[in-house]
Parts: sequence; structure tokens; C-alpha cells
Amino acid sequence: MQTADVVVIGAGINGAAIAYNLAKRGLKNVVLVEKHLLASGGTGRSAAFLRQHYSNEELVRMAKRSVEIFRNFDDMIGGDCGYVQCGWVFLVPEGVAEAFMGNVAMQQRLGVDTREISKEELKELEPRVNLADVDRICYEKTTGYANPHDSTYCYVQRFRELGGTLMHMTPVQGLMIENGAVKGVRTSRGDIATGVVINAAGPWAHIVGQWAGLDVPIQVTRETEIILETADVDGPPRLAFSDMAKAIYYRPDGGTRTLLGRGFPKPYEFVDPDHFKDQADIDFLDDMSRRFVERFPGFEKALFINSYVGLYDVTPDWYPILGKVEGLRGFHMCAGFSGHGFKLGPCIGELIAEEIIDGKAESVDISRFSLSRFSRGELFRAAYGGNRA
Repeated sequence: MQTADVVVIGAGINGAAIAYNLAKRGLKNVVLVEKHLLASGGTGRSAAFLRQHYSNEELVRMAKRSVEIFRNFDDMIGGDCGYVQCGWVFLVPEGVAEAFMGNVAMQQRLGVDTREISKEELKELEPRVNLADVDRICYEKTTGYANPHDSTYCYVQRFRELGGTLMHMTPVQGLMIENGAVKGVRTSRGDIATGVVINAAGPWAHIVGQWAGLDVPIQVTRETEIILETADVDGPPRLAFSDMAKAIYYRPDGGTRTLLGRGFPKPYEFVDPDHFKDQADIDFLDDMSRRFVERFPGFEKALFINSYVGLYDVTPDWYPILGKVEGLRGFHMCAGFSGHGFKLGPCIGELIAEEIIDGKAESVDISRFSLSRFSRGELFRAAYGGNRA
């Protein structure tokens, strides 16, 4: 039987970053197991926004560290993650001013390069935008977006160079549990004996949890992204936008195209991660076109040229489940990111490696993110509701 010091289940950005950081910290016998190919779950179909605007200090610290890594990726990890520093803007409607001001003040206190700007200042950066329904604006100059496939690839390549083992196209089929402790992982290519398993399976993480006898409260939602060709309307938006006023988000996608998605608040469609419609709906396209053109009137003639459907692994409070699981030695959770997994991935990789090797995540305290918070009724509350964590 094959043996491993640690088995990481799931080769999205989080699993890849964890595996890399474990190998970097000196563990040579780490196995990264993926049922399909790299970044084939939620990561590969992420909108890949990078921002640091969150409602609690832990997530702000994670996002800030991750942005630092994305911005210096070649020096810190090695390779090109496709990082684009176009700047990020948050458009806020009336009614959330108090939460908005509190969040910006907290982020500034933690060293985030963020500030409130006026409509006039935003118009200087992007003159085509209609801001009639916008009340407040937050601006992060140093963020933007990255490429999820390239980022994951680089982490896995560096992991392999450090002696790690990748087993892709290898579905996990079960866990071996004895006397309240992990003993191994069952895969389509045989069993792996190990005392440490990290569940980074994204939209399938609750299924892995069931194999461990755990109730992991994750639901899977279907999320559609649209690609527009905007070369003929003076190019894509100049910045990445999270537009709470229109409940959409959008950013440049290369030199001429625009990525567009639907944000909170919205109805959610819960699906089976192995059986869901992977094409956009016509009603969705019509609604998105209306919302986007209201924000950018000059984009009325931009053409939809592609779409893709991804998945969110959503927890009841929209915050991730991280760290050791009480009552099951050797089993660690890293899932339930509710749409935020890519932007937090680099820091998450460091934190879970700290917990495995040092016994506790020291860079950021992740104890509040434990699975047991749900049974204790200690859920997080987001300042803006939904996945505006």
C-alpha cells in the first residue's frame, strides 16, 4: 500500500497552495489527489477577482497576504499567475453607509491600501460609467485579477519540484477511519495510508465529509459568467468592479473583452456538483445585459461571445470551514469558501501548512472558522449580507 505523510484532496487553488507549502516546509511525502485535472472545479471557473474588502479582520488579513503573493508571484512562488493590477472598485447603494465606513476604516487600520473616492474621482478613472444609483465608492489601487489556471499550475509545478506527488484523474472513493482517527484514503488507483487528510474538495467537500462521518453544511450553487467582446465600444471597463448597486460584477478579460457576473442579492440555484446545466440561461443573459448597460450605457452594442458555469461551495454563513475537526484526529477542513476561495488561496495554503506542521495557524487565527461553529451556533455575520463577507 502507498503511504503518505499528508494527503490533500482537491487540486484547486487551495489544495495546490497547501500541498506546495507543506513541501516547502519540509514534508517530502505529500500526495495531492484530484478527481479530474488541475483547477477543474470551482477554481478553474472562478471570476478570479482580487480584493481585500471584507467584514472581519481574519479575512482581511488573509486577502491582504494573498494579494501580496499574487503581486510578487514569480519571486515568492515561481512562475506567472496572470496577475493584472487594474485596480478594484466597490459601488455601494444607499442604506449601507455605516457598514461601508466601518469596513474601510478597519481595512485601513490593518494596512490595506484602500480609500473612499468620490464619483468625480471615479469618472476620471472610468468616464463611461453611469453612477446615478451609487451612494459610496471604495477604491483599491493595487488589486485587480489573476488567472486561476496559471496560478494553480505554478503551485503544483513548484510542489512537484520539491518532491511532492500529484495524482490527477484519480477520484477519491472513501476514507479509512479507525478509533476516531484518519488512517488512509481510498482512491480509484488504490489505497493510501496516511494519518493526515486535508479536505480541499470544494463543491464535493461535503461528500468527503460524509465519508468521515461528518455533517458538513455545504450546498452547491450554480454560477454563470459571461464574456463580452468590447473592442468596438472603446474596450473593457478600466477597472475591476464589484457593483452592489446593480448586483453584478465585471472586469477586463484581457485587452478587449469583459467578464460579467451576477452578484448578491440574487436567487441561488442549488445543484448536484456532478449533474448541472453548464450553459447560460436566456433569462439570465437578458437580465445581465439590462443591468450592465444601465451602468455602462455605451456598451449597448457589445456582443456576448461566450459563457461558462461554475460552482460555489456555500456554507450557512457564507464563510469557509477551516482547520482541525473536533473528534476526528488527522482530518482538516479547507472548504466552503462561498465564492471567495481563489482570492484567499495563497494565504490559506500557508495557514493550513502552519496548522499541520506547527500545530496551529499562527499568521492568522483560524479557530473561528472551525466546523464546530455551526453546532455551537457561532456563525459569522457579513456586513452587507449574503456572500459580501
